[in-house]
Amino acid sequence: MASGSARATFNAEEYLDSRPLGRGHVVTVVVLMLVMLVDGYDLFVAGALTPAIAEAWHVKPSALTMVIVAQQAGLLAGVLFVGPMSDRFGRRRMLVICLACFGLCTVLAGLTHSPRQLMVVRFVSAIFFSGALPNCVALTSELAPKRLAAGLIGIVFCGYTAGSFVTAFVLAFVLQPFGWPGGFYLGGALALLMVPVVLMALPESIRFLVSRYPEDPRIGQNLRKIDPALELRGTERFVLSAPTVARPRTPLTALVSDGMFRITMLIWISYFLSFFTLQMMNNWETTVFHNVGHVAYRRIALLLSIRTVAGIVGTATAGFLMDRFGASKALLLFYASSAALLAVGLAYVDLNSALALVIFGVLGYTINSGIGGLNALAAMSYPARIRVTGIAWGSGFGRIGGMLGPLLGGILLAGALEARQFFTSVAVSEILAGIAIWFIGRPSRRTAIGASSQSVS
Repeated sequence: MASGSARATFNAEEYLDSRPLGRGHVVTVVVLMLVMLVDGYDLFVAGALTPAIAEAWHVKPSALTMVIVAQQAGLLAGVLFVGPMSDRFGRRRMLVICLACFGLCTVLAGLTHSPRQLMVVRFVSAIFFSGALPNCVALTSELAPKRLAAGLIGIVFCGYTAGSFVTAFVLAFVLQPFGWPGGFYLGGALALLMVPVVLMALPESIRFLVSRYPEDPRIGQNLRKIDPALELRGTERFVLSAPTVARPRTPLTALVSDGMFRITMLIWISYFLSFFTLQMMNNWETTVFHNVGHVAYRRIALLLSIRTVAGIVGTATAGFLMDRFGASKALLLFYASSAALLAVGLAYVDLNSALALVIFGVLGYTINSGIGGLNALAAMSYPARIRVTGIAWGSGFGRIGGMLGPLLGGILLAGALEARQFFTSVAVSEILAGIAIWFIGRPSRRTAIGASSQSVS
């Protein structure tokens, strides 16, 4: 990799791709998984606490619809600057800024006294929520060997799924003794505690640093975080395997140029529909189960916990199944299965029955495998120079769907809501998202995912 010249050339990308998994990879994956857990919890906790907040403020749950919609609007606003800022200043730096800011804002949410105040605080919080997911996914894909990238992204995304588990814990054990503000205080404290952990343990993306400035001394320092045994002279000039491409004038130009237009459009559609499903479920299912289905909070916590545990398993294995059978085929199976379980299973099954436990378990596996696999697919679709921008803009279109999902849920809740109407609406968006992902793997083949286009089909 290096010669004896004064300025030796070191192919950082080739080195990273050739390495076996080591302690540095494990530490990186664990830290990013914890960041995703905190982000997932802080994002979803407002929806889980909605019935309790409404009761405390003596309003109908539907009166808090705009809180949820404002949160999604904040997520959309956030991606407009998080992606470009991360691709300019670094993934690790933006991750720390976002953790600190949404941690403080989540604590402030527990001090609000009206739907309007909570709406404003959650909007601001959500701007910084936008930074965690794309940066965690980008860091994983850029530090891991390409042959294992999808699988490791899936493991990291387990943290996002585990955030729902912590939410279920809050419903079961925190809500009664501490009230709804306790749920926000816990989330804010966890986010602030992760700031020093990220600063001490997490390396910056080597591929990002090399693409910006090949002689950056931080490259060698961060390589040693992945492989402490690596010996460098300090005079290396680091390079990537891919040829250098002129930086586009705007992020959007990069996402739709160089043959990327078709895949970018399909990824945006997939994110839109996936987040429609995710946010409609996460923000209103507790209210539907409790107010419409008359299910006790402890039972809801049990159902959500089972789904979350199964979701963690699904998220952890989705990437490896994509690597083995092809991204489009695996993801279509996940989305189709989720749609069937929502439309047929939950719509017609007694949530207090033993069968509901089984359905929630299988649904947790398939629905989280789908959204986790979609993030891996997006990460592998874009080169390092625009990867965070690509993931962020994709999730930005997802946030539009994430606004419409809770809005539709609020409309249904304000009217003569039936559980089957709720779950059927969610099922339709799931199957349409699966179809869009399937078309990503169809011709043209020139826009390959990962190292070769064969991994798409």
